Amino acid sequence: MHERAPSTGIRAILFDLDGTLVESPIGFDEMKRRVLALARQFGVDATPWSPWPTLEIVARVREALGCESGDAAARFAVSANQAIIAVEMDAAQDAAPIPGVPEMLRSLDAQGYAVGIVTRNCRAAVERALARQPLACRALLTRDDVAHVKPDPRHLTDALEAMGMAGQKALMCGDHPMDIAAGRGIGAVTVGVLRPGVAAAAMAEAQPDLLLGQVTDLPRYLGPCA
Repeated sequence: MHERAPSTGIRAILFDLDGTLVESPIGFDEMKRRVLALARQFGVDATPWSPWPTLEIVARVREALGCESGDAAARFAVSANQAIIAVEMDAAQDAAPIPGVPEMLRSLDAQGYAVGIVTRNCRAAVERALARQPLACRALLTRDDVAHVKPDPRHLTDALEAMGMAGQKALMCGDHPMDIAAGRGIGAVTVGVLRPGVAAAAMAEAQPDLLLGQVTDLPRYLGPCA
């Protein structure tokens, strides 16, 4: 844990979903492998972009194909999206809220905080994952619901607008550096969560305002809702 998160004036709290609120065994490596293989089938060597997240690789391959054939770019996008969703849907079958999270979200809501969830996952997988145990929130925006996904800060501003909280001081909490980058992009207080078995260095390098060992520790650092 780095330091106390400045809580004064916060009215809205945005959370990432997978790895932050929900334990979801998404096979990101398998997802990327499928997309890279698809790119090769379309004649694009995407190996130089392999360190990037999968969605960003898809966007780059589409740009490369678009220079040659718009039809090829569209067909690749459809195939890649299907491959990604297949992995996400498989993981959603075994997803479950992290212990204590449902109670934490209900408590934050009862205290007057506007709680929102912003995820790069698809809508169908999120609905499957939360069907057994819904999570209390005023807005849940998947990548299917927005034009720009994290780390683009507009994903977060869209959620704040959906909650009627545009312009209010917010806090962004997630388990990936892109969550911290997105939060910083809107001037939010940023909170990083360390997933079990994941080195702290990458998250610490993102320099969140607060670094937690588990997300359910967050309420103790929050004052009364503004």
